Amino acid sequence: MNDLVKKIAIQAAQLEQLLAANCRTLVASTLLAIILAYMQRDVIAPPVIIGWLALVIIVNMIRIIITLSHQRNPATDTLAVQKRLTQFRLGVIASSLLWGATSILMFPADHLQHQMFVIYVLTGMSAGGIVSYSVDLVSAIAYTLITLTPILIRLFLAGDSISITMSISGFLYLIFLIVSIRNINGNLIENITLRFDAAEREKEINQLAFNDPLTNLPNRRLLLDRLNHALVMSARTNKRGALLFLDLDHFKMLNDTLGHDMGDLLLKQVAERLLACVRDSDTVARLGGDEFVVMLEDLSEDHAEAAAQVEKIGTQITASLNRPYQLDAYEYHSTPSIGIAMFGDHGKSHEELLKHADIAMYQAKKAGRNAVRLFDFQMQEVLNERTSNK
Repeated sequence: MNDLVKKIAIQAAQLEQLLAANCRTLVASTLLAIILAYMQRDVIAPPVIIGWLALVIIVNMIRIIITLSHQRNPATDTLAVQKRLTQFRLGVIASSLLWGATSILMFPADHLQHQMFVIYVLTGMSAGGIVSYSVDLVSAIAYTLITLTPILIRLFLAGDSISITMSISGFLYLIFLIVSIRNINGNLIENITLRFDAAEREKEINQLAFNDPLTNLPNRRLLLDRLNHALVMSARTNKRGALLFLDLDHFKMLNDTLGHDMGDLLLKQVAERLLACVRDSDTVARLGGDEFVVMLEDLSEDHAEAAAQVEKIGTQITASLNRPYQLDAYEYHSTPSIGIAMFGDHGKSHEELLKHADIAMYQAKKAGRNAVRLFDFQMQEVLNERTSNK
C-alpha cells in the first residue's frame, strides 16, 4: 500500500510540473508555428499553410484551456490524477503529430534554405520538448520521436549522399536525445521521490510529536496548543467552551486480569466512540493511560444554554461508553467518570481548566463512578485527595 501511495504521489507531482510549464511551452510552440508559416509562405501552397497553422493554434488553445482548468482545480484522487496524466500525454502526441507533419506539408522539395529552416525549427522544438516534458518519460520520448522521425525518414529517402548523411546523423542525435531524456527523467523522479520521502518523514515526526501512537488522538502537547487557541477565540467571540476530563473505571483491573493487549484494544475503541460523540470542530485527546480529554468549542454565549449543551454531550459520551466492548473473544463492560470545567467560569488558562476538570472527575469517582460532575469551587478542598482505587 505504501508503494502504491508513493507511486500516486509521484504521478501527481509529475502532473503538477508538466502543467506548470505547459502554457509557456504552448505559447512558444504557437509563435514558432506562426514564424514557420510566414517563412514558408512563398514555397508552400497557402491552403496547406493556413490549414496546418489553424490546427496547431486550435490544438494549442485547447491544451492551454485544459491546463488552466486543471491548475485551478487540482486532482484530489488517484483516478483523477491518472486520467489527467493520460489526457496530457494525448495532447502531447497530438501536438507532436502536427509538428511531425511538417516533413510532408512544409518541406519544399527544391528549396534548400527553407528545408534547413524546417529542420532548424524541429530541432528547437525537440529540445524544448525535452525541457518541458522530461519529468514524464512517456510524454518526452513520444514528443521527440514523433516530431523528428518523419523528417529523418524524409531525408533518408531523398537518396543523395548529403541527405542520407544528415538522416543518419539525425538518428544518432535522436538516440542521444532519448538517452538524455531517460537520464533527466531519472534525476527528476529521484528528486520527487526524495521530496516525498522527506515529507513523509516530517509527517511521522509530527505524528510522534503531537499524536498518541496507540489511538492516533492528539496528545497532551497538541491538546494544550489547541486549548490555548480555543481560550483566545472564546475570549474574542464570547462563545463558551468546556473541558471534559474522562477516566475509565477499573481500567487497572482489566490490564491485570486480561493483559495489556486487551487494555489497548479497549482504549482504541473508547477513542473511536468519543470521536463519534463530538463535532468535527471539537478535540478528543488522550493524555496517557486511561485518561482522555474532550474539548468543546463554539458553545452558546448564554451560560445556561452552554451548560445544557455540555451536559447533553456528557450524557451521550456516558451512554456510548457504557455499551459492551468486544475485546477479541471477550465481551467487556466499562464505564467512565467524567469531570467538566467551563471556559472562563472555572479558569482562564489551560492549567486551571485541566486541574479543575480533573478535580471534578475525582468527585465523579467518589460519587460511585460512571458519573458526570461539573466543577464547583467547593471541590478545591479535595484537590490533594488522590486514590489509587480507580
